Amino acid sequence: MSEDRVWKEWGRSAKQAVREQYPFQLHQLETEVLKKIKTQNRRRGWKIASWTAGVAVCATFFLQVVQPFSGAESIFGVTGGQRYPEQFEWTTPDKGFSHALKNGYPILPEIKVEKDGFTFQLKDLMVDQRRITYTLLVSGEKLEAIVKDNDEDKKFALLYGGLDVSLGDMSLSGGASKDLQLIKGTYYFVIKANYLLESQKMQELVNQPNPVLPITIQRQNKEVNEVLAEMRVPLPKAVVAAEKVIQPTEGSNTESRLGAEEILNSLSVNQMVAAPTMMQVELEAKLKNGFELKRLQNARLVDEKGNEYSAMDDTLNPNVKQILGTDKYTIKFIPSFYHSDLPERLELRFDGIVANRKIGDSHVLSMKDKYPRDISFGKRTLHIQKVYYENDKLFIVIPNKEPEEITLRIDGQNYNELIVADTRETVTLDFPVKKKDSYDLLLSGLDREESIFEGIIPILSKK
Repeated sequence: MSEDRVWKEWGRSAKQAVREQYPFQLHQLETEVLKKIKTQNRRRGWKIASWTAGVAVCATFFLQVVQPFSGAESIFGVTGGQRYPEQFEWTTPDKGFSHALKNGYPILPEIKVEKDGFTFQLKDLMVDQRRITYTLLVSGEKLEAIVKDNDEDKKFALLYGGLDVSLGDMSLSGGASKDLQLIKGTYYFVIKANYLLESQKMQELVNQPNPVLPITIQRQNKEVNEVLAEMRVPLPKAVVAAEKVIQPTEGSNTESRLGAEEILNSLSVNQMVAAPTMMQVELEAKLKNGFELKRLQNARLVDEKGNEYSAMDDTLNPNVKQILGTDKYTIKFIPSFYHSDLPERLELRFDGIVANRKIGDSHVLSMKDKYPRDISFGKRTLHIQKVYYENDKLFIVIPNKEPEEITLRIDGQNYNELIVADTRETVTLDFPVKKKDSYDLLLSGLDREESIFEGIIPILSKK
């Protein structure tokens, strides 16, 4: 599908998700993002467009686990005894964070830094060895000047695209919303973050004497990251010691009752790790014919009382993460057993699986062949409508319908440019190769399989 269509569909789905699922509304951000999407005449490749939209959707949908928390209003939104107007919306904790709060897990003290005309306030910061959430407020005379600048592109690029927060060299996954709000005559740029942390880096950090989490606020300035402020957050003992390992009951972790699935040989639970705000379950899955596990449909943990612990799931992207080079995967759930006794019985339940496998194929693309021509690839068919050589480039014309699922290369080279027809019905790829009678056409992509069945994996069973 063309990039315009990708962005249009993303805009529609993301906006609907914000309205229906979030306990807060980011109307101003929605308006700015969609306005920019409409005004940009993008002509990048499918892979770039699809990846960009995917990241945007991931960042948007990651926070779908956010739920209202009775009583959280008195904690989140009040820091240092200061209460802001009702229209100012603080980060709302999800079930994992709110459960930890109710059980006395700490919110870390506010940090405030003033530098070069900006004021940075890091508030409502809560972190364990697996996750972090915070609200960052940016204000000051420099922000006022940026907001009042009539250059909308410059303002958008700086605020919504150029301002970034990093935690040292740690990789982050998840989402951060950005919003500009006017409160009592003062502009605040608000970043509300909810990230998964790189557990190995966090483990190295907490093993240090007097561990401190480094936070850097920077912006893109002429292709260079300009550091605006740096903060150092001391981690108390409650964070440093905050993990428990839970082993499945011996003999209870059977692989029965998996159903008559077609691609899954076996699935078992190796162990669980309980952190204050979430639980991580390590799975071992053996699949057939080179497939890898990508999703457990409607995954949840269920105890003997029928209480359910939901998987952290954005419904679009994989909710399981493969441990590279192994048949092992991880999946995360909230809230956590960390603050309570283990249940007498616990099961992993799900309604089926989704699996992918990488596929590739090669064909000879002859200039003498008759076109249109169909090429089978996995379960799909690539329709080549036209092939021609012009201006030292080979051009391939194909329909503008889900081509991002197949990557094309000619003589090992990726295409140089993508041209969407005015009718939007076709796209043309050009490859900077020498003129020949025939070329090696390389195809690569993914096969997707979905199997629906009732999956029940026992984890804990008191004897």
